[in-house]
Amino acid sequence: MRRRVRVSRSTGVNSVVSALLDSTYLLPVFGIAVEGVSDEALLRLRRLAIEKLVRLYYSPISFMEILAKIAREAVKRETRLEPAEVTDLIKIIEEADYLKPTYPNAQAYALAYKMRLLGHKDMIDNILYATASIKGLTFVTMDQSLKNFIQRHRIKGAHILTHHELLRELEA
Repeated sequence: MRRRVRVSRSTGVNSVVSALLDSTYLLPVFGIAVEGVSDEALLRLRRLAIEKLVRLYYSPISFMEILAKIAREAVKRETRLEPAEVTDLIKIIEEADYLKPTYPNAQAYALAYKMRLLGHKDMIDNILYATASIKGLTFVTMDQSLKNFIQRHRIKGAHILTHHELLRELEA
């Protein structure tokens, strides 16, 4: 039997898990396979979101990282996405009924800046983590170095899980 809600430790109130996806989980839409992220896992997350067992969010900030990645991949490959195809693929994400956008605010940018000053150079990841943190979302990422950095610097904020951990939690 699946858990439909989780109980907040702080309030004791039932709540659906709300999670911000790292850019990694959006790359397959653009035809870029990510080691460790299977189509099956992505379909399971989508199904759980449609069943309202989880609220999945993306940040448009991820599109900056994705565009850089698909441009690098285009140089390596003989085929590349045309700008109109990129537009269509972004629209797929923007119009997906199981994904909702979330945006960083001033507090998130300030936390991302603090993380950069502490030595974490990936500003996109800093902004995504900070957005999740400020908005009370779980941050779903496979980036172990980010997780280690946050633990090492004792940065309080978002709960960080891999998609494997999130799926285990949701399907328990």
